[in-house]
Amino acid sequence: MTGVHDRVTGARSPQRAGWSGRWASLSVHQLDIASGSDSRDFATSEDLDALGLLRQSLAAAADSDSWASMVSTPLLSGHDEDTVDLEQREKLLADRLPSIAHITERFVTRLGERSELLPVARVKRPARRAIERLAAHTEDWAGRTLAGPVPRRALAVTRELDANLYENRMVTELVHPILSTAMVTRIRRLRRLVSDLADLKDAQHVGTHRRTSRLYSFWGEDASKAAENHVHAGNTLEVLEKVAAWIQSLRASTLSRALKGKVTGQRSLRRTNVINNDRHYRSAGEVWTAYERPEVFEESHDERQRRLTSRHRAFDQYVLGLVVRGLRNLGYAPLEQRLPAPGGHVDLSGTWGTATLHRRLDGVLELTSQGVTTRFVPLLDLVGPDDDALAVALRWSELRDIVDRKTVVVYLGASTAIRAHPNRTLAAALSSAVDDGLEQGGHLTGIPVSPLETTSLERVARGVALAVLTPPLMAYPPALNVADSALPQRIVDHLAAANIGESGAPSVFHQSGKTLRLRRPLVAAEQARLTGVVGDLTAATRSTGWQRDLGPSISLLQAAFDSASTQLAPLLGCPVCSAVAEPRQFTRDGDVFLIECRSCSTRWGHERCGNCQARIPIVEPSQELLNPEVAGPGWVERVFGQEALASPCWARKAANRYICPECRVCPLKTDALGSECGRCHRAEVA
Repeated sequence: MTGVHDRVTGARSPQRAGWSGRWASLSVHQLDIASGSDSRDFATSEDLDALGLLRQSLAAAADSDSWASMVSTPLLSGHDEDTVDLEQREKLLADRLPSIAHITERFVTRLGERSELLPVARVKRPARRAIERLAAHTEDWAGRTLAGPVPRRALAVTRELDANLYENRMVTELVHPILSTAMVTRIRRLRRLVSDLADLKDAQHVGTHRRTSRLYSFWGEDASKAAENHVHAGNTLEVLEKVAAWIQSLRASTLSRALKGKVTGQRSLRRTNVINNDRHYRSAGEVWTAYERPEVFEESHDERQRRLTSRHRAFDQYVLGLVVRGLRNLGYAPLEQRLPAPGGHVDLSGTWGTATLHRRLDGVLELTSQGVTTRFVPLLDLVGPDDDALAVALRWSELRDIVDRKTVVVYLGASTAIRAHPNRTLAAALSSAVDDGLEQGGHLTGIPVSPLETTSLERVARGVALAVLTPPLMAYPPALNVADSALPQRIVDHLAAANIGESGAPSVFHQSGKTLRLRRPLVAAEQARLTGVVGDLTAATRSTGWQRDLGPSISLLQAAFDSASTQLAPLLGCPVCSAVAEPRQFTRDGDVFLIECRSCSTRWGHERCGNCQARIPIVEPSQELLNPEVAGPGWVERVFGQEALASPCWARKAANRYICPECRVCPLKTDALGSECGRCHRAEVA
């Protein structure tokens, strides 16, 4: 079984340096570091339950080998009306709960007998062994006479009403743990759904309109339906919370105190005369049957392995579905409409060129663009539902120390819990496709996903956008090479003096060292001038000048321009609306550029870091400050989703100021506008 170390690092040996023996021996299904428990295999959560509901459809889509099938397979669970409505058994419980409450205070009893040592004056019926005990215990004598001892206390038989009946034990067990556990589980999941439906309802007012459109498309309904379902789910939740509160109060009832926690110890209801004939007990029996728990059988080692393998395979397929959907939303599709088989790959074509998606046998997805690979690692139980803050921090620290390449860990969990982590640096690394922490370096970031959260797609899609769009931006501007070598200096100087570029247009060339680079595709007039220059150089190779010595390079010069232009052409396409810009829209100079789409006003290109002078790749879908009230870890995906590459400043006071991914410096850190930034100025809690 693939180890956690192998899956995260891509190494073949589980004993590489930097990996402790304890970690190397753990499987993907047993990531127990600092979790406070011996095994995470038996953990349960509403996210796991939601994933289980998608298991069959995910397996069918993955087995179909069809890209279209995976794109269309549902990746959300429980957002329909049937889920947010009261279940039939919940309606039955609400109707029968008064009878259960009645039993907890007015329950049937039987007349029982017990032996008790009492003063003689209170003895009404001596016990069978009263004389034997009196003879053996002189301390119970009041005195002695010739006729024998005079008793002071004697063993008597007393009668009392006994509540320890099967029917009563059934009711106390029904109250707790059967109903209390079922209500907690249902309410917890419904709260998640209410929260997500609230986000969907408010999405029409939060973030860019394209992100809103993608969210509703992913969900399958519109804003009005989201609002309707949100109200419906809220009403259902209110009813269930009232029922749960009533059930909680019954745990301190007279019957519960009398039985002191005694239960039936049975999984199925035994029909007795009392249950069949008493209307209150009959009602309790009906609720028991509705909430009857299945028998628990001891799980063999092989059964456990099959269960865990199925669970983790479903999560791998779920992450594959999110990545495929994210690629589709970014305009990327396979050249052949098929999924990559385990161990295989597919070639993709999109707005900014080509990419490759490789699906490893262990479930890891590798997305390669311009020779740069980003790994998406599904780790189902990286963060357990019961993990405390220290456990999460320790486990993440261990993983971060061993990763030496760009890696995005996709894990199952609630994003709100991660965003609320007391360590803001850790919360930033675990909430977003971009680690906006203050520490430099590091190749690891984490994305929480769940079938209960619609924004899971936007978080993964931003990671996909970074993987396929950042490399073309960072490869800009392409070098003019001949035979994989830089142009000779004589040719570079000649081209620079030829004034190929039009007057008033952005510069055509950027020279770094001895390498000449093409900043933008040539327009028709510039191409004509270049053709003339190349023709003159070619003709001069027959003379005695320097051109003759550089004849082979001159013969390949036009091909070098064609190759560089081919690399630049995809960057003319808007990454948001796919409208094609003109070469003259390449603004700025040197090795940075900026283009503004005339169709949707999106800007893309580079910013220059004022601290380390590194290039910051950006896609800027809006030049306005959108929703400044949305802040904290993960806020970029909640406003821009897949449309943002580098993260804008967290201060949310000024638009379009980006955090440098190299030195992690925020441009507003020393500015008055950034004084309230939750990233730079909020005290960290260890």
